[in-house]
Amino acid sequence: MMPRRRRTWWILALFVVVGFGLYADVIINGIFIFDDSEYVTDNTLIRGLSYADLSDPRQMGYLSFALNYLLGGYEPQGYHVLNVAIHVVNASLVYYLLHLLMGVLAGTRPLREDLRTATAFLAALIFLVHPMMTMAVSYISQRFTSLATLFYLLAVTAYLMARVRFEADRHSRSGSVLYGCAMLSTLLAVRTKEITFTIPVVLAALELLALQGSVFSRRRFVFVVPFAVLAMLIPLAIFGPELGLIPGGEGIAEVTRQEKVYDMVKRAPFDYFFTQFRVVVTYMRLLLLPVGQRVIYDFRLSHSLFDWRVLLSLALILVVMAVAWRLWRRSSAMEPDDAAGARLASFGVLWFFVTLSVESSVIPIKDLIFEHRTYLPSVGFFAAASALIIMAARRIPGNRSFPALIGMVAFLVAVPLSAATIMRNAVWTDELKFWDDVVRKNPDKAIGYHNRGNAYGKLGMLDLALQDINRTIGFFPKNPAAARSYEMADFTPSNMAKTYMNRASVYLNLGLREYADADLKTAKDLVSRPPIDTESTMKAADEHAKRGEYQLAIEGYSKVLQWDAENLDALNNRSNAFSLTGNFQQATADLTKVITLYPDYAQAYHNRGVAYAWWKKKEEAVADFRKACEMGYRPACQSIEIAQKGGK
Repeated sequence: MMPRRRRTWWILALFVVVGFGLYADVIINGIFIFDDSEYVTDNTLIRGLSYADLSDPRQMGYLSFALNYLLGGYEPQGYHVLNVAIHVVNASLVYYLLHLLMGVLAGTRPLREDLRTATAFLAALIFLVHPMMTMAVSYISQRFTSLATLFYLLAVTAYLMARVRFEADRHSRSGSVLYGCAMLSTLLAVRTKEITFTIPVVLAALELLALQGSVFSRRRFVFVVPFAVLAMLIPLAIFGPELGLIPGGEGIAEVTRQEKVYDMVKRAPFDYFFTQFRVVVTYMRLLLLPVGQRVIYDFRLSHSLFDWRVLLSLALILVVMAVAWRLWRRSSAMEPDDAAGARLASFGVLWFFVTLSVESSVIPIKDLIFEHRTYLPSVGFFAAASALIIMAARRIPGNRSFPALIGMVAFLVAVPLSAATIMRNAVWTDELKFWDDVVRKNPDKAIGYHNRGNAYGKLGMLDLALQDINRTIGFFPKNPAAARSYEMADFTPSNMAKTYMNRASVYLNLGLREYADADLKTAKDLVSRPPIDTESTMKAADEHAKRGEYQLAIEGYSKVLQWDAENLDALNNRSNAFSLTGNFQQATADLTKVITLYPDYAQAYHNRGVAYAWWKKKEEAVADFRKACEMGYRPACQSIEIAQKGGK
């Protein structure tokens, strides 16, 4: 049998050849696409290597872009080469980590070296060639994900190596060095992307499951404490500026931080949580059978745990967890080779769900699903799959040698996955092809039409560009409920303004100056920002209203409306304050404006009906209550009879 070190070098060389071969088309023909303009080409933060910001948990990612910019400016090839190199290194780390982990999981029981190598090799190979990895590799901006995974894998690998040495020698110098490397890798990880928050959880799981017989007994969990402290840098970076603990950032980094805070504070966490059961099952299906991949998924929110799709997904997840737990429990009665495989499969399932938890749990994010979110969790998924495949392959009858059998299994698994990766990578080399793929697979999502329209415009295909941009504007929310939903999360004022500006550009090229000017004015109105803190002003006005200081409340709401004339909450709340001061004329005027802006907003009709009733205008009140009732607002149906009798 080939010596272990030599075999390792051959495997790493194979990964380099296969990895760069699969992504050669992207390296040669790849472009900046999707959010690359925000994070790379239009991002002034990457034009120097001195960027440092405590409020940015993605600092290392931006510094890596800055390195690319320093070496090659905005030539996309260099960015793609580094992305692919990171992916190849990650595959190599997966191999080394799983090879090490199987030995630790086996404990003092003997374990065949060829079995250990085969399991780690197959998992790392699948990780390298799987088409679900393309979004984290071919999409330049998702270097945040792949680079964070690199530091994550380094941290776990170095930690496990250190702990093995400490078990043999409590004062091991090499163990201390490796432990320090694990802490440094964790620091780099938590400064690259928020998904690395779970590093201490994985390390604690290693202590609990893989190092049960530790010479340190229960004190071994102390080793994890410094990593838990480092992980707290992530919430500090996100919420520190809000609490006045650290200064805020700048540019796209600060915009991203504020969006995260908004998502966590304003969006419904349990709706997101219920939906993520379905999302996780979708991820598992795609990792098993990567058919129908897409950049944008038209995934609808689930509002209840008792949605049958949520219950079915939850049941499947619980079955997977139960099988993993049973495998672990039964492993002690298995022969050593099967026991190590069963434990690796169980730990792989744990890794999958733990590392996915940051983006698929109760922490709401405006985008419900993205393929790149499986990049780090897939390490556990493929580890489990590889262990089970090898355990099954060993039971195939026949006289084949084990290396030949594993080679055949690897070939049968890797070839179709590699072919799928090459085909999937084709969309990352052409902007029109990319967005056409999005539109074809998601005809009811505005983002595809918006960006395909831009691509048509760049190619001078103005009629097609105008068609797509008009289609995009047709998706814009028409009522406040839709504007605040997850499905409409991308319709921010700035995004909608960009669409109008793009259409204005097309109109100018078509010689339609009047139409262009109208769109430019609309865009300007959308992105105008108040020079006052509207959120604080609204809160202060609400407090005045609660205390019965209605005139002060009206003044506060009026300040907000001076700068944001269509602010729904300010109009509604001011109308209530006007009613409570007896100024029913102004109250109904505010609600009439709400109805004009949002004609499908049934509650506005009901509220105006209440104001009319207090104003003793029975006919107008009944008409509004009837309208709201017809629109499905049930409290209005009960108000009709009360208004007809002259009650309040």
